[in-house]
Amino acid sequence: MQGFYPRLQNLIDLTILISIFCLVSKKHIYFLVGLAGVFISPFLFDPLSNLIQTHGPAWAATKIARVNHLTFWILSFVWAIYFGIWVWKSDWNWFSLANLKRKLFLIIAVATIMRLAVITLDQAPLSSDAKEYDQLAQALVQTGAFQENGKLTAFRPIGYPVFLAGIYKVFGHSLFLPKLANVLLDIFLLLLLFQIFALWKDEETAFRAMAVVAFYPPTLYTTQNLLSEHLFGFLWFLSIYFWEKSPKYKTFSFLSGLTLGISALVRPVVLAWGIIPIVMSLAKKRWVSLALFLMGAIIATGFWYHRNHKNFEIWTLSTNAGPNFWMGANPKATGHFNRTDSLLFNSPNEGEVERKAWKLGWEYVRNNPWEYFKLGLIKEIVIFGFDYSYLFTTLEQKPPYGQLTWGILGEAFWWILLFFAIVNSVRILFNPDKRRAIDSILPIWTIACWATAHFFFIGVDRFHHPVVPFFAFLAVLTFKPSKKLPFERSL
Repeated sequence: MQGFYPRLQNLIDLTILISIFCLVSKKHIYFLVGLAGVFISPFLFDPLSNLIQTHGPAWAATKIARVNHLTFWILSFVWAIYFGIWVWKSDWNWFSLANLKRKLFLIIAVATIMRLAVITLDQAPLSSDAKEYDQLAQALVQTGAFQENGKLTAFRPIGYPVFLAGIYKVFGHSLFLPKLANVLLDIFLLLLLFQIFALWKDEETAFRAMAVVAFYPPTLYTTQNLLSEHLFGFLWFLSIYFWEKSPKYKTFSFLSGLTLGISALVRPVVLAWGIIPIVMSLAKKRWVSLALFLMGAIIATGFWYHRNHKNFEIWTLSTNAGPNFWMGANPKATGHFNRTDSLLFNSPNEGEVERKAWKLGWEYVRNNPWEYFKLGLIKEIVIFGFDYSYLFTTLEQKPPYGQLTWGILGEAFWWILLFFAIVNSVRILFNPDKRRAIDSILPIWTIACWATAHFFFIGVDRFHHPVVPFFAFLAVLTFKPSKKLPFERSL
């Protein structure tokens, strides 16, 4: 039985992945041939790796992790080109508005089944952030205080541990229930995205973009992880939905600020996005909406700012912002997560570490502006160029077959989204006719804001997961609307 379960798991993974795109095009044969190639690709990993080591640069003989990265990228790039052409050439008329309710139900049902299969059959071990979230949540249930090892802490944002603690408090400690909550959050998010995308253009575009998000492989796979992305994504897009509705309902401005503040308790970096609604309100002189928006955000976050200032003498939502900034701005910085040994982290006072990290980081920036700028570019490449750290903890060794399959398909999918989204963003920004064809360019400004905010800290590829829906919306603008039939009705 020891060998049976992994083989069964790989078979289930294979079935899930084969199902991903079969609903979206009549050209199943072309897609299935490519998908078969993806499943064969892991067997090409060793020959390609050996080829690079034999005929590649001198470092290939010793730096095996680099060779494995390069091998994975080459295999992913091949299928990104293949499926990119398939996407471009495919007939997307299935996404017309005919029988829209039935099609929406089908997409949601299949997406739900896939996620349930993942959380049931794939068991990701608790590690790194997930392990700490779980420990903080358990401590919160047992003591009623946000603490680590018996000491008050603010290093991790409180939002996700509180969410886990609520589940543990009601149902007891269970790793399955938070994963099930991830599935439910994803489904609610998909329904919310359809509404938002429709506001930005039309229902057909909304349907297509929602389907892309529904079957995005990394999002499917990470439902089994106790990470904050799924909760954060739902809360953030709920804030965006309220904001888009606020011109018609002023009280929605308050709800938008409130939900943005709550999402900031999960991922504080989203506060940078709050600049966009503020600037929009100022430009349009929507003073009441601006006041309500700020009031909601302050109500949601004010108590935690006050708690952290009282205990750590610093106004912050979490005390890891400074260390993350310093990790991206020091002589040994690499652009990605690299917590080098430093006396900086030896202090038991989180507030002191936070203040010192910001100070040392800014000193490095002032003294080495060009080096810091280059590090920023590396961070952007890491964040937006790749998508597999959720799957591979390390590439010191060749990953297992199942992980390579998910990774290659997920990476190819991401590169396709990235390419079409960039092309359409450029067309929208520089072509007035394209710009007038959509009702909002908020997705472009949001991606720009997200990229700018992360320029200052560290680069981790999963940091782009929350903005995948924006890329999906921009990417599907490539496809022309289908011809509408007289009997087609929207929701």
